[in-house]
Amino acid sequence: MIGRRDTILRRDSLIYKLTQLHWFLLLTIVALAAFGTLILLSAGSLHDMATNKLALNPDLALNHLSRFGVMLIVALLVSLLPLRLWAAIAYPAYAVGVVMLVMVDFSGVVVKGAERWLQLGPLRFQPSELMKLAVPLCLARYYHQMFTAGRNSLWIHIWAFLLVAVPTGLILRQPDLGTAMMVMGTGCAVIFFAGISLRVVVALALMVAAMVPVVYFFALHDYQRQRIETMFNPEADPQGAGYQLQQGMLAIGSGGLTGKGYMEGAQKELDYIPEQHTDFIFTIVAEEFGFFGSLAVLVAWGIALLQGMGIAGSSRSTFGGLAAAGFVSTLFLYVVINIGMVVGLLPVVGIPLPLISYGGTVIVTVMVGFGLLMAVHLNRTNDMTLHGLV
Repeated sequence: MIGRRDTILRRDSLIYKLTQLHWFLLLTIVALAAFGTLILLSAGSLHDMATNKLALNPDLALNHLSRFGVMLIVALLVSLLPLRLWAAIAYPAYAVGVVMLVMVDFSGVVVKGAERWLQLGPLRFQPSELMKLAVPLCLARYYHQMFTAGRNSLWIHIWAFLLVAVPTGLILRQPDLGTAMMVMGTGCAVIFFAGISLRVVVALALMVAAMVPVVYFFALHDYQRQRIETMFNPEADPQGAGYQLQQGMLAIGSGGLTGKGYMEGAQKELDYIPEQHTDFIFTIVAEEFGFFGSLAVLVAWGIALLQGMGIAGSSRSTFGGLAAAGFVSTLFLYVVINIGMVVGLLPVVGIPLPLISYGGTVIVTVMVGFGLLMAVHLNRTNDMTLHGLV
């Protein structure tokens, strides 16, 4: 009996948990962030046209590296939290997020024409970012309760879709088309992984498709409709709405197979692409490292996503599996939307490339999500029925 108790204590100890972390996933995350630091060093460094000497500006890279270092520690700490705690905060996080989204309409801070931020003293933050994690957590908790109670009717999926639709609509009002797309996509992915029938998937898809014209003509702002139209015909306004997209595609095409070389991108040097270090950072990757370098980044992200889905599939609890699958879906949408808008397959909606683009908000969301993934991995054999999660 004593030996068994000692074994349990060892398994609950900090040292044991650290040895059981998903180190391959951690190494993949670190590798992507390290590559992002190198790209941001290139983004901030320019050649002096008179002397042709490189003037290094490490500010972007150092800020990115320091933020990642802090959030890596946060992710490790978060990974040690028990799943029952994640489940306990799922509903409150969703409710607080919805309330804050409503508050944005009344007391939001307008930045660059969009009312997406709340100001609390010196702290300014986007409530919509919280929903990227709160929505999959809420749905995971909801389905865990429903399935534990033996309920699996069509209505539980309809209510789940409404839980997704409410924050999506509020985010779309800010306006923030990119985040609204991500929240809707992540929520629908969790509903799909919960085991909804193919007939219902088709019905929901048709319902969403029927809503598209309504959203396009009555919910989107003029500049958002212009971005969608520019995606199909960027040459229509080459000096206006289509400028950034056209310059980005030129940068990608000029990289060829192997690229022009690190810190040798002409589009970056001539400052042809606005905000290239954020949403359009993939153009630097493509121009300086070419097709093979771009492919390597996509493969690295593919490895991270596959590891995440492996964690989701190995979880014995409905909550853990769906929460992990929801976050992996969020990551997938980050990558697909960012790359898609840079190459002209999707409208430009302001979605960064995680761990590579410069920005503080996205790295907080992504690293907390990775902490959740590792928490699911550490608790993969726990079905959570012993903790009263019903």
